[in-house]
Amino acid sequence: MKRNGYSLVEMLIVIAIIGILSGLAAAGFVGWVKKYNTENQVKEMYADFMSTRIMAMSKNRTHFVNLSANQYTIYDDTSPSPNGDGTLTIGSDTQVLSPKDLKYPVAWNGGAQIGFNPRGLAVTQKTVCVYSTANPSYDCIVISQTRLIMGKLKTQGVCDSDNCKTR
Repeated sequence: MKRNGYSLVEMLIVIAIIGILSGLAAAGFVGWVKKYNTENQVKEMYADFMSTRIMAMSKNRTHFVNLSANQYTIYDDTSPSPNGDGTLTIGSDTQVLSPKDLKYPVAWNGGAQIGFNPRGLAVTQKTVCVYSTANPSYDCIVISQTRLIMGKLKTQGVCDSDNCKTR
């Protein structure tokens, strides 16, 4: 006797397999999104730091990035007028970028400020890191006097230029 269609058991097995595969795909997708968001945050920070450096050169005046764990703010050294004194005075210096909130907290070595002098050189050498278990391609930025370089941390939890592998 010839039978048409599928039995109930066959249908349940197919539905179970689809459910398992969907669950695995969703877990992988969540990890991919976290990795993407971490990399995106590092790239945005890098772009803002480079813009700050360029503004310092174009205005011929020191500019600062003020860091905190969950945000950063960019300032133009305008106090005292017209070209500032080379130090950040919050409340007196002009705020160029309002506090930019970060999705993932950052850590850094040294003080909470990154300064760029009128020639675009970083006044302070620093490494800024985003710790993540998502294994992103970029999770740190090394700021030397003449360069800003994105990299990958060799060891999570250690934020210094030796631990940030740049390409």
